[in-house]
Amino acid sequence: MNTNRLIDLLSTNLEPVSHDRLRRTLILGMVTGGTAAFAVMLATVGPRAGLLSTTHLEWSGIKLLFSLSVVGMGSPLLIRLMQPGLEKETHWALVWLPFMVAMVAALVAFLFCGHQEWRKMLLGASTVSPARCLLLIVFFSAIPLAALFWAIREGAPTRLKLCGTIAGVVAGGLGATAYVLTCRSDTMPFIAIWYGTAMAFCGFIGAQIGPRLLRW
Repeated sequence: MNTNRLIDLLSTNLEPVSHDRLRRTLILGMVTGGTAAFAVMLATVGPRAGLLSTTHLEWSGIKLLFSLSVVGMGSPLLIRLMQPGLEKETHWALVWLPFMVAMVAALVAFLFCGHQEWRKMLLGASTVSPARCLLLIVFFSAIPLAALFWAIREGAPTRLKLCGTIAGVVAGGLGATAYVLTCRSDTMPFIAIWYGTAMAFCGFIGAQIGPRLLRW
């Protein structure tokens, strides 16, 4: 059988991959990964003390708004990146919009407090809080990232590094969402800088492994 005949046979009755099916697969990956992140959080560090107090609940809402906005911005981008031909229509820089908004809010918080408070606002509840935040968000993001990579492979991504980056950021958002319940630091600069750094680092990890794991 010659090459042209083989190509004709392989291309017979081809049907495009359903956009809805890809979306459902991605949602399944996000729900599975997010649920696993919460389970890992509960099994390891557990929720913070006094979480249900009014002040803590208000700050938890702010943290969730940041982490979930990252997930909400990144998910539609992933759906497009999973489908060949839509990559050029993907405005990938939108995933960083929540980061910029959070940084602006942090700068405003700095402006309305004295210099003597800056260190406390940056370090949070203790000097180990930044390291705890970074390590736990990345740790909680591992299973969501694996689940997202599984979902993405159901499509046919071509920009693998970019796809891996966005997947990493979204997984970081899911990990940060799980971390909210155990986070002990309630300042806007802490949230913007350390949550943001952790999620961006997850994006860096995704960019490094994406070209290897998403190849088809």
